[in-house]
Formats: sequence, structure tokens, C-alpha cells
Amino acid sequence: MLAPVIHNLDNNGPIRRQRGISKVMSTAAEPQITPLSTIREVKPGSFIFERPLALPPAFCDEVIHRFEAHPEQQHEGRIGQIQTKDRSVKVSTDLVVSNKEEWKDVDQMFFRSLAAALREFRETFPYFKGPFKDMGYQVQRYRPGDYYHWHIDGGSHEFSQRQLVALWYLNDMPGPGGETQFLYQDVSIPPRRGTLVLFPPFWTHEHRAAEVKRGVKYIATTWVVFA
Repeated sequence: MLAPVIHNLDNNGPIRRQRGISKVMSTAAEPQITPLSTIREVKPGSFIFERPLALPPAFCDEVIHRFEAHPEQQHEGRIGQIQTKDRSVKVSTDLVVSNKEEWKDVDQMFFRSLAAALREFRETFPYFKGPFKDMGYQVQRYRPGDYYHWHIDGGSHEFSQRQLVALWYLNDMPGPGGETQFLYQDVSIPPRRGTLVLFPPFWTHEHRAAEVKRGVKYIATTWVVFA
């Protein structure tokens, strides 16, 4: 399981609703949707978004280098709320960077990248102006033959707090293979170094990390949850 939540992503406090239904109805106006600027929806109506260059290329390269330099901190990829190993579903090598002093600078960079994206994102989707925080950050490596089969990131109990998935690509992948593919949206995203992908964790967005055919894929992940 990822390290405990350590970052509060919003300081505006909870959204408070007006009392009095008649008052709200009488003064209601058509909502004005603020367009996204540096974030784009990869396919209209998909609610899958990407922000290129959300991380500097040199930072991505450094994270990969440090990941490979610390095999003692790595572990086999796990799934579910009890963090079981199931190679029929997921084969990867993971490393949690949050709550490790020697990874503090990396943890903070991921936090700043996500916070910057959410500052823009919540102007278009005011739902995210409420109190949210991250779940800590982990880096994952997929070698040839590795994969994460079809799954969703939400669920019951603790997973019900997840409201947004954040995934960074730390390197380019030549393909084919290694794409993030979404079942119902018919979307396939090839890894591009520094790109941040945001999408809902719910049943609407079943997805997979396609099996890597050649090269090695590195990503980082977290979830935005209720604070």
C-alpha cells in the first residue's frame, strides 16, 4: 500500500452550499465553463486529460536513474486494497518514494506538478475546489513482457475516497506496447516523457497498461482523494 497521505492539494476549504432551495433556484444562472489552457482532453467527451511537459525531462531522467540505483527499495507490483501479488493481473516493479527522506525532493516535485495541474483543472471543474489531497507517490517499471491488465482504480472502503487518477510518463516508449488504453472510450495513449494524464478512477474508465513489447517503461502514479 502507498505511504499515508502527506499533501493537502487545496487550501480553499470545502465548498459550502447556500441554504434555501428557492433562493438558489431564483438566482441561478447558466454556468460559465472556463476552458482548459495547458491541459487537453485527449478525445471529446472522454474525460481523459493530458498535460504535456508537466515534469522537466531532466527530472524524469534523474528519477529513472535513482530508481535503478536502489533495487533494495523496489518490490513486485501489487494490486487491490490488501496489496496482493497477482501476476495474472499485474507484472511490474514498484518503488514508493513518499515518506522516504532520500526521495523527499522527488516527492515534492511530483506534488508541485500535480498541484499546478489541479489549479487549472478546478477552474473548469469546480468540484475540485473542495478539500483534496494526494495518496503519496510511487514509481513503476515495466520491462518487456510486463503489463497491468484491465482494471479500475476505484472501489469500496478506502478506494471509495479516490476521485482522480494521476499518472506521469517518465520516458518515451517506441511502441507498439506500453500504451495506456481505455476500454469504453477507445483511447490509447503512448508514453511521452513528462506528460501527466488525469482521469476518473471509476467503472466508466476501465483501463490497462498494455504489455511492453520492447524498451522499458517508467511511470509515476498517485490518486487525488478527499481531504
